[in-house]
Amino acid sequence: MAKKTSKTDPATLPSHEILPVRAYLDVNEVDLETQKMNEIAQLVRLPDGLSKAAQNARLARALDLYEGLAPTDGLEGMLAAQMVGTHHAALECLRMAAVPGQTFAGRDMNLKHAQKLMALYTQQVAALNKHRGKGQQKVTVEHVNVHAGGQAVVGNVEMGKRNGQALSKTDAIENAQSVSSSTAKQRKPTKSKRRD
Repeated sequence: MAKKTSKTDPATLPSHEILPVRAYLDVNEVDLETQKMNEIAQLVRLPDGLSKAAQNARLARALDLYEGLAPTDGLEGMLAAQMVGTHHAALECLRMAAVPGQTFAGRDMNLKHAQKLMALYTQQVAALNKHRGKGQQKVTVEHVNVHAGGQAVVGNVEMGKRNGQALSKTDAIENAQSVSSSTAKQRKPTKSKRRD
């Protein structure tokens, strides 16, 4: 059984201690989980005539999708709920496009909406990854100075596998150097004009 959060009088708190908003309200964890489930359930279309078991299965699937995204903070929680809604809306548009006997315009409209929703979903995934720090980073090198006897690798250096074994960073750089030096030998030197 979930406990209710204790009410605390803000006047009795030390000035440096700040309580979350829910501490001022009479809300327990069960109430919060119920609210979250209701928000997600409202994103899923439950057509008339669908059995109670089928409705429950759809709702459980939506909750599984939400929990599968494992939101860790408020922003991720909101984004995860939106992603579940976007996913279900895109599937609904695809289902509607597959209904037999509809006009070409009706099918085309549903496919276009599905396409927009799937593109939105991809943007949401990118936003979630960026927030989590998994976004692809791009580094642009403006100037490279290589002194006599030195070597520089320009391009992507990726760690991969050689003969089924993972390459170390040193091996990956050496491999990139051998590739770049062999391609440099194949290219003809070109004269570039410098504009100031």
